[in-house]
Parts: sequence; structure tokens; C-alpha cells
Amino acid sequence: MFKVHLGDTPHNLTERDFEHLAYRTDGFSGSDIYVCVNNVLFEPILKIKDASYFVKTSNNIWVPCDPIQRGAVQVTLQEIEVQSLASKVLPPPISRTNFEKVLARQRPTVNKADLVLFL
Repeated sequence: MFKVHLGDTPHNLTERDFEHLAYRTDGFSGSDIYVCVNNVLFEPILKIKDASYFVKTSNNIWVPCDPIQRGAVQVTLQEIEVQSLASKVLPPPISRTNFEKVLARQRPTVNKADLVLFL
């Protein structure tokens, strides 16, 4: 279900990561997983919005980074927008960390007692 809802969104998840997510979301409904993935899709956007360091790639694309990364430039998204370069900003791919962050605050909406009623 995670793969279906991610679609062609760039990610760096492995098969092992998907297995871990399946284990982590035991008891989640299909709707719960849909909500989880939708929340995860915003994580890279939030990272760009909150970033204070970016690195410029060889093809002139700005990517958020850590301050210690080689070539890191202290600049905000707003400053990049002022230079009319917002279209040159690339969000990082979805990662397992994005899912872990969302799952830390999300719970299944169906409890086990409810599931027994429908078996």
C-alpha cells in the first residue's frame, strides 16, 4: 500500500524499509496508511521551507543540506525566491526517516476490538 500511495514520488526506500513500515503499521487501515503517506509527502516540503543551508548542484539546482556539507551556502528559501530561483529548488527524496517522524504522532483509527466484530 505504501508503494501504491507513493506512486512515482522520488524516494530512497528499500524493500526492507517497506517491510519495516508494514510491521510498524500493524493494525492500520488502508485509510490510515493513505493519511500517513500524504503526511509524509509534506516532509520534504517542510524541510525546504525550514532549511537555512542549501548546496547548489552541478546543474544549478538548490538542495537543502546540513551546514557542514561541502559547498553549503547559508541562505533561506525566501532569499532564493527573491533571486527568482525558486523553480531551481529540489526537495529531497522521501526517506524512512520521514515515515518515522510521521508515525511517531499517528495512531491507527481502528482498534483491535472493532476488527474482531468484522471477522
